[in-house]
Amino acid sequence: MSNQAQALNALFKPSQGPQILSVDSADNTVLITLHVPDQLSWFDGHFPEQKVLPGVVQVDWAGKLARALFVKNDAFQQLSNIKFKTMVMPDTAMQLELSFNAAKHSIKFTFFNETDSFSTGSFKFIPS
Repeated sequence: MSNQAQALNALFKPSQGPQILSVDSADNTVLITLHVPDQLSWFDGHFPEQKVLPGVVQVDWAGKLARALFVKNDAFQQLSNIKFKTMVMPDTAMQLELSFNAAKHSIKFTFFNETDSFSTGSFKFIPS
């Protein structure tokens, strides 16, 4: 695991975050390969019959990672174009693509894997 992946894993408590396996970047886009552990505290009670990762947790993960990689201490301004397409189940392997638009100071996120698109959205920040 790279130093960058280790640093990003450290943003989360073990029972609350994804396992970040690798980080690849090119220009203003970062592709993070991650695993959703089945023992996350978020799975408890969201849907009693079926463990599902709440959408708000996906947004939180994307926001924490986007801030760490692109905007550091800039103030959050807006969350837009949020779409939850497919439920994220325990023990899911997926990727998170973060694309930074410097002119708009916005970051688009997409969680996906080979078979599914899980969620998408966009953050806007105010430059500090």
